[in-house]
Amino acid sequence: MNNNYVLVKIEGKNVGNYVKWLIKNKINIINLNIVKHNELKILIDYKNFNLLSKYSKTYKITIIRKYGKLRLFDILKNNMIIILCLMLSMIFLYFLSNIIFSVDVIYNDSEVVDLIKKELAKYDVKKYEKKKSYEYLDKVKERILNDNKDTLEWLEIEESGTKYIVRLVERKKETKQNEYQYQSVVASKDATIASIKAYSGEKVKQVNEYVKKGDVIISGILTKPDGTNLYIKAKGSVLGEVWYKVSVEYPLYYKEERVTGKNKSVILICFLNKEIPIFPYKKYKQFKRQSRSLIENNFIPFKITKEKLYEVIIKEDIYTNEEAIQKAIEEAKLKIKEKNKNIINIKNVQMLDKENLNSKIKINLFVSVIEDITEITEVKEETKEENIDN
Repeated sequence: MNNNYVLVKIEGKNVGNYVKWLIKNKINIINLNIVKHNELKILIDYKNFNLLSKYSKTYKITIIRKYGKLRLFDILKNNMIIILCLMLSMIFLYFLSNIIFSVDVIYNDSEVVDLIKKELAKYDVKKYEKKKSYEYLDKVKERILNDNKDTLEWLEIEESGTKYIVRLVERKKETKQNEYQYQSVVASKDATIASIKAYSGEKVKQVNEYVKKGDVIISGILTKPDGTNLYIKAKGSVLGEVWYKVSVEYPLYYKEERVTGKNKSVILICFLNKEIPIFPYKKYKQFKRQSRSLIENNFIPFKITKEKLYEVIIKEDIYTNEEAIQKAIEEAKLKIKEKNKNIINIKNVQMLDKENLNSKIKINLFVSVIEDITEITEVKEETKEENIDN
């Protein structure tokens, strides 16, 4: 159905005669209003508008208002400059929002920071370059880690507005134990010896024997039958059973939010309490969002925002006291091994006490571990002073 109507004002000597002419020519009149003897207003189809001037040149015909698509076209035509400026502004802002203006490497070593920035620049992750996808950044991260295995332990690239924030953990360089011309192997801490492997030197302690920190286990001083000492470089490794006291808190209600890696960007028109996407999109079942304004007006409740939606998987559990205790013990085992790289394995765990703290449980543990307690200490050769009798 055609809804392109126009409201027309007709002015002349006798508008009654004009109405008769309209009826005679079967011009469809939707609405008619004789304002006065020389003024008439009619609502007709736009396709009949050009016929109105054929009756007489003495009538003045003026369009007062258009309806339907005609009105929409008029609004667009009359506001074309504003609309074009708005569209160009949106395109420009969208373009700017997809450019990176800063790459911040969060680390306190300037040499490492320079290294990371150079590595990122190889893959065009730098200032004034277009933003990269999550999948691309993930591949860049893996390549940088593979190319710098001796330097980097962990690397993360996070997008925050128009900048990348890079966080890292530098790989700890294994400190080589000092080696001396003459040396003994001693205990690095109090422990019960679990095993001794002596490659050179004399074992002066036995398995299951308790030793304190600094006690000699493999001696670099050998005593000859004549009572004199022979100094050598003792070598070996010692494992000991060491006890740690650990306190752990664990929630009875557990919630984990894990990002899947999938994400999408959307542009929204926000008016009052409504959000209207410029382009239709399918929402994730569970997601978290990062939002920032592209266009905003302080006087009217209107703004255009860009949102990035990250798909997440949410896992929720409610534990009994016994389940929470078991989870806490497992977490304690993991943490104690992470903090001490010399721990070979966890031997035994004993719970000392437990305490309920509202929505979580606190337990104190004694954890027995098998740990490398090998430490090297220097042995200095004793010199005898010769006494000369006069």
